[in-house]
Amino acid sequence: MKVIDLNCGVEFVDCDIETLSDSEYNLIKEIFCNKLLIVFKNQKRKTIPYMKLVTRLGEVANWSQCSWDINGNPIISFGKKAIDPFTYSGLDEKYPVQRVTGQKTKGIRSGIFGEGKLDWHSNMNGPFNRANGVALQAVSEGTIGTSTSWMDTTKAYEAMSDELKARCQGVIGKFEYSPEIWAEGLPKGQYESMLVNKEPFYEMPLLNKSYSGKIGLYFHYLNSCSFPSDPELLEVLKDHCFQDRFIYKHMWNPGDIVISDQVLTLHKRDQDDPSILNERVLIRNTFNYETSYN
Repeated sequence: MKVIDLNCGVEFVDCDIETLSDSEYNLIKEIFCNKLLIVFKNQKRKTIPYMKLVTRLGEVANWSQCSWDINGNPIISFGKKAIDPFTYSGLDEKYPVQRVTGQKTKGIRSGIFGEGKLDWHSNMNGPFNRANGVALQAVSEGTIGTSTSWMDTTKAYEAMSDELKARCQGVIGKFEYSPEIWAEGLPKGQYESMLVNKEPFYEMPLLNKSYSGKIGLYFHYLNSCSFPSDPELLEVLKDHCFQDRFIYKHMWNPGDIVISDQVLTLHKRDQDDPSILNERVLIRNTFNYETSYN
């Protein structure tokens, strides 16, 4: 197992996630917490190895939203009860997942974010939302030729001038949860469900430290962000942060896995054509990497 640096995060090479040992799981988590984004290519399209990896990174948060099997068949009575992939004895293709797709099964949608755009965003939509990691795995042939981009704010911060770093000190961002902006064109049912438990207004410090101590930005600017103490800073940071040198674009192939920190990185889907989204299927899990697997 080797690690190579990317513009944002790292890629694990010569790594089969089906054969990971305890020490390798621990090493992967250590690297994830330091690098904020990790990539695994050439993996099998299997749910259980993927879920073992995710659960070893942290406590999975979106069990109640895992409403389908990998093929898009609905799972009715899953609820919030977690199924440990290390003790699960059922069929791999029947393990509950959350799908990201516009694909329909018997005329019924079989995933989330199946319509519209998915612009720069983070799963951290407030200080009390502790799902600070997101994992994605491509599972359909329709993912080929599609991409997702990530931006690493720790690299953007590191490259700032001393003057801009000083300007960011002590700044508090004000936000309003706004999926209608960063996920414009959401299906009505999903949009309404996303609003049920939202924190409509929240504050977050602009500067934050990663789990391993790196300084970066909480910069979910499409959540109607403003910096009252320095109103012009928002545009300055947008110009600085979204440079190619701080961005990693992942071109998907079936089996690929990308896992990212949600406090200090942003990501976006690069395609929104309905004909593409109807064939593109990823599975998604959110997790809290501050909570260890038990």
